[in-house]
Amino acid sequence: MSDTPENTFGTGITFDGYGILLRGQSGAGKSLLALDLMDRADTMGLEAFLISDDRVLLHVEDSSVMCSSPPQIAGQIELRGCGVIERPTTEQTKIHLVIDLVGELDRMPENEEFETEIMGVKVPRCPVPIRSLIDSVHQRLLVVEALKRVMQAEQK
Repeated sequence: MSDTPENTFGTGITFDGYGILLRGQSGAGKSLLALDLMDRADTMGLEAFLISDDRVLLHVEDSSVMCSSPPQIAGQIELRGCGVIERPTTEQTKIHLVIDLVGELDRMPENEEFETEIMGVKVPRCPVPIRSLIDSVHQRLLVVEALKRVMQAEQK
């Protein structure tokens, strides 16, 4: 495990205090899903913050993966068709959940699909099909259910 930040492709947000790292190929919809989740949190009266869009800095601290933003892009996120917009940001967060935007819909994923390893640390994971396969409501429901599992696991 390393304290040295690793500059990685992805988008980081917080949703009601839980850190989420969204990963996927360029154009997969990471920024759009992040904006959708932050908007959803806002409509529910929950706090949501942008950590970083497109690039994130990851490091391990106290056996947790921490996510922060390269300073030059803090608070900025791309909304295709509009350009770069600003959202409330926070300096760093612990990653509680990894969302991998994937190119297939697996109706009944195996248990091992729900965990990943980052910098030697195991982190809960949720594969979420891209929007050409499912709609935004389905994507959001998959993320919310995964967050519920994370919350339940932390309460044990």
